[in-house]
Amino acid sequence: MSGLKVRQLKTKIRSVFENGIDRVGIKDTDPQKEVKILSRCLAAFGVYAATGCSHEEASASVWDGGDDNGIDAAFFDQAEKQVVLVQSKWIQSGSGEPEARDIGVFIDGIRDLIEANWDAFGDRLQQKAEAISNSLMIPGVTIKILLVSTGASQIALHGTAKVNKFLTELNDGEDEALASFEVMGMREVFDGLANQAKTGKIDLNATLLDWSRVSHPHKAYFGIIDGAQLKSWWIEHGKRIVSKNIRYSLGDTDVNAQIKATATGQPELFWYFNNGITLIAEDTSRAPTAAASRSSGVFELRGASIVNGAQTVSTLAKVDDDSALGSVKVSVRIVLLKDAPESFGSDVTRTNNLQNRVEGRDFVAHDPEQNRIKGEMSLDGIDYQFHRSDDFVPSDVACDLTEVTTALACASPDAAHAVAAKTGLGRFYNDLSKAPYKAIFNPNTTGARAFNSVRVLRAVDQWILEKKSQAPKRSGYAWGLLIHGNRTLASAVFDRLAPSTIELPIPDFDPEYSKRVNEACEWAYLKMLEILEKEFPNKALAVLFKNVGSCRAIQAELKR
Repeated sequence: MSGLKVRQLKTKIRSVFENGIDRVGIKDTDPQKEVKILSRCLAAFGVYAATGCSHEEASASVWDGGDDNGIDAAFFDQAEKQVVLVQSKWIQSGSGEPEARDIGVFIDGIRDLIEANWDAFGDRLQQKAEAISNSLMIPGVTIKILLVSTGASQIALHGTAKVNKFLTELNDGEDEALASFEVMGMREVFDGLANQAKTGKIDLNATLLDWSRVSHPHKAYFGIIDGAQLKSWWIEHGKRIVSKNIRYSLGDTDVNAQIKATATGQPELFWYFNNGITLIAEDTSRAPTAAASRSSGVFELRGASIVNGAQTVSTLAKVDDDSALGSVKVSVRIVLLKDAPESFGSDVTRTNNLQNRVEGRDFVAHDPEQNRIKGEMSLDGIDYQFHRSDDFVPSDVACDLTEVTTALACASPDAAHAVAAKTGLGRFYNDLSKAPYKAIFNPNTTGARAFNSVRVLRAVDQWILEKKSQAPKRSGYAWGLLIHGNRTLASAVFDRLAPSTIELPIPDFDPEYSKRVNEACEWAYLKMLEILEKEFPNKALAVLFKNVGSCRAIQAELKR
């Protein structure tokens, strides 16, 4: 039966992905030509299945070739803030599994990507490897490691041990896992390709509380739905349920983290804090109830799609506490298209997504400390922009909230703040009433300290940029420290310069500070390399520099 499924898959998978894949290294005379093509198509399918991207994007993501460093496909899913890395193997018999040796090569290739060791890849892949590595630097981005084959749905103990050891290394000390691993075998590949035909319109069942109806000018219903139903929708239909939305789930953003926190910690308040969701549906039917009863209604929604609220639904789907989800109430609007103009569904989708998103950082505008700091800077001719703006340009006389937050975090004596700046500034703005925000923005934070810190950080960043351009090779600790340890290095430079340096009045700041910063950078860089090689051998720097304990240990060693 497995052999039959393999033959059935050949035609299907080639028809979908073959035209878009790169055939580099595959000669017409190669006896393994067909297997190599099929393996690359399989890698494309893995990306497609994991991300919901287009067939063309999946095909273009294939790296497979003699210089791929074990990675057959790589794709950055911006919507989910996830990098998907694939190794594929077409097994003609339909049984067996990839060899542990090949899995080991795959893991080493992923490690090179994470550590930004781009030299480990062939010339044709240098730019692609750099782009994926840069994606991994974005705070909140996770890694999905996918092994896909036309063989078993599980791998043997030796291969599993290699993967588990690597996952432990990557996820150690992380609040949420940085990386995950999945095996797709013959069964999953066959089912995935067979189910592609089912990507049409979705029918949903919904129980609405306190519902009502709008009859004119276009038919609609509105009411309240519980979180458990929304979770069940997502589990059954996944991204297909938001296919008409302008964006899918955005992953672990600050807003989504707050949605999840409310659902688990204060489910009874969820309705008050959330904007709700909007669906469009071709038509609906309602189960018979007492005519006067609007307390509860059971609806069947045909041809349904969520056009606003994808973040709410996808985030609730990640909540494990089903009891809490049962207490979560979400406002819902259902707009019916059956008798509406042809373009009405598109108009509803577009207009429901025109609102500008409010970010946590926007609320600093109400913090009197920010106005005070701005006023102090302005007295010395410095323009401090703490309101979010697309037209801000940094200069010798201008800085913004992002720069100031990062600089003050690195200038803090606590290494935890530099780590927070590395892993994502959003956490500084989650709660403006406590640390880490209050630790760097408080009555003791003068305008001079803020702007002088920016000056120093800009000089550190410039030194790092020049050091990277002079690097003999883009691999190893010497390279990784510049990529992953930039904020901890900056913290060491601030400490080396002495705290009093940045407390000087802005006009009195050392005009030769760039020279002093460069000297401090060189000292800190060499010293940190010694510490890393002695105290943290064979560690993944991408993980190490996101670990507060490790960075505090480095900070302590630097002070000896």
